[in-house]
Amino acid sequence: MAVDAKKMSGLEKASILLMALGEDLAADVMKYLSPTEVQKLGASMAGVDELTTEKMSVVAGEFIENTKGKIAFTGGDDYIKNVLTKAIGPEKANTIMERIGQGAETGGIDALRWMDPKLVADILRLEHPQIVALTLAHLEPEQASEVIGYFPQRLRSDVLLRVATMENIAPGAMKELEDVLKTQLSGSETSSMRSRFVGGTKMAAEILNHLDTAAESATMADIEKFNIDLATEIQNQMFVFADLIKVDDRGLQMVLREVSSEHLVLALKGTEETLKEKFFKNMSERAADMLKEDLESKGPVKLSDVEKAQQEIVRIARKLADEGKIVIGGAGEEVVV
Repeated sequence: MAVDAKKMSGLEKASILLMALGEDLAADVMKYLSPTEVQKLGASMAGVDELTTEKMSVVAGEFIENTKGKIAFTGGDDYIKNVLTKAIGPEKANTIMERIGQGAETGGIDALRWMDPKLVADILRLEHPQIVALTLAHLEPEQASEVIGYFPQRLRSDVLLRVATMENIAPGAMKELEDVLKTQLSGSETSSMRSRFVGGTKMAAEILNHLDTAAESATMADIEKFNIDLATEIQNQMFVFADLIKVDDRGLQMVLREVSSEHLVLALKGTEETLKEKFFKNMSERAADMLKEDLESKGPVKLSDVEKAQQEIVRIARKLADEGKIVIGGAGEEVVV
């Protein structure tokens, strides 16, 4: 049966292309993806049985001339695990492989981890805020922030406040939450929630770190009205673009190696001179001069574009910190990651 391109999702096409590239090239590509994107691609790759020329023509027409018949693919889970390991390290790769293995067969929270954030938001929207907070506390921070981004501001602040003040949850409450989610999803039982609890101000800070600046500021303002000490504790665990000034020279140089010049110019527009100088001194003299010229010649830019560029650089810094390559600190004391 002929392959219908219209019936193939973008995720499926990306998976087929990555699998055809080989482990090393696929791993290089994945290094630039977010954890959520890596998880989604890994799960999709696991569902591809074989690669054919016809499938390849959908995602890369130029491959048709270079391939005849079927493209050999016998790597299976080993191939996917090797790609993930080279991209994000063995520990995270093992975690994602476990989730891929559970993927479609689990209900409750595990099923939510593989769903589109907007769909998760639609599922949770009418639930009690405490149920929503419990659920988000068991998702990855990036996915949780995407989900909460679809909520109205009042619900967003209420849920983040509950996440920040969350303490150990009784097993009965966890079972009730799991039952609610299984009813919503009509899935099967999963026990992973009972063995994993993430909540409190650290989780709230990580979710806020992934929100856009406007949503983050509005939510923090709401939390400050309720409890200024709690807001301060959350703020102390957040990491924002201005905190890059606290990163040591070696660490900032590593960040700069992964940042595009376009993002850097946008990110530095309107920032304080001390932060700009921090960047300049960690570049070669020629590169610093070129950056200064670009900043001077760059006309007015949208604040939203500046914020997006800054968030991208912060994402890179967090990724390097997660890999243990640099040390970052929030608004409070510096911590070793």
